[in-house]
Amino acid sequence: MAAPAPQRTSTLKQSHWTVKRHGVITEMCEETVAATPAIRSLCHYSNGILDFAVLRAPLAPLSSLVTEPGDEDSGESLPGSRLLLCAQDLGLVLRPLGTGELMRTVVAGPRGGLWGGRARPGEFLAAVTDLGDGVPATDAAMNRLVTRIRTEIHSLPDELLGGDPVAKAHLASIPAPEGPRIDFGTGAAADTGYEERLRHLWRAHVNTTDLHYAGYYRDWTLVCVGDVFDARELGPRFIDVSVRTRRTAYRDLSRSLRGHVVRLTDALGLIAPPVPGRAPLDRLVLDVQEGAVHVHWTSPHAFLLGVTLDQRQVGHAEQRLAGLARALGEEPDPRRFTTPR
Repeated sequence: MAAPAPQRTSTLKQSHWTVKRHGVITEMCEETVAATPAIRSLCHYSNGILDFAVLRAPLAPLSSLVTEPGDEDSGESLPGSRLLLCAQDLGLVLRPLGTGELMRTVVAGPRGGLWGGRARPGEFLAAVTDLGDGVPATDAAMNRLVTRIRTEIHSLPDELLGGDPVAKAHLASIPAPEGPRIDFGTGAAADTGYEERLRHLWRAHVNTTDLHYAGYYRDWTLVCVGDVFDARELGPRFIDVSVRTRRTAYRDLSRSLRGHVVRLTDALGLIAPPVPGRAPLDRLVLDVQEGAVHVHWTSPHAFLLGVTLDQRQVGHAEQRLAGLARALGEEPDPRRFTTPR
């Protein structure tokens, strides 16, 4: 079967763009957009300033924006610019966890998504997809692009954006022998049977290989949380940040996400309006140098926050969290039958 023909692109360059500084990277970006139909636009920023934008051609204006002729680049760069600011703030929130810098941010919604990542400090790339199923292809293409820029242009090491697809795949389904430590929050219902079902789900999904932590929230209130941070094999990961501190930090992160989600939702709304009756975001990925934080919404009012501390297992951990999210989505809401604590 013949490979699909590359899509046409157009490149909008800022006045400070030069061949010497930006030429090779611009060509790489153009190749990526041409080869990835899911990508609507790709923007390159230096120290927060737009350098150039590569657009799918022909391209209808974003429905949420009104731009003057010749000013299309500023309109197309606006979602990426907002994502850049959100990523900077989220990076500051994540830094005390001791898992390294925020490298990659993925925001997926029902009608499109955003990808943002840094090739090195001060150099940020952002991609927009306006397809409901376009985030996986956009994510994969941008991971490859940023890795190429790091390794081929800057002579920097591969940071395994998105993890290593084949790392320890044969161990990915083995749970921690001692099982996760599980706690219930005030959002849990006073129903022993329901709590036991949650315990069973956490024991089946949270493990020492990939998904090390998972917290379930309803209406921003903790329902259930479990982790394997006490496992012996994870001990070396807590030399600088203790288990207790890490647990507290992830609960604090869950609470602080509310404001960040509002801003990310606004950025995503520049691409397409939200779908009535659905959560504004489907999932959020915060990929740091040592693992990642994944957030999956199971309904407009509930979400799961999962963590892996192993960069190689970032992809496996998200798959594991998605399985837990599907299982929780099949559980009846106990609030219909019981009175909350």
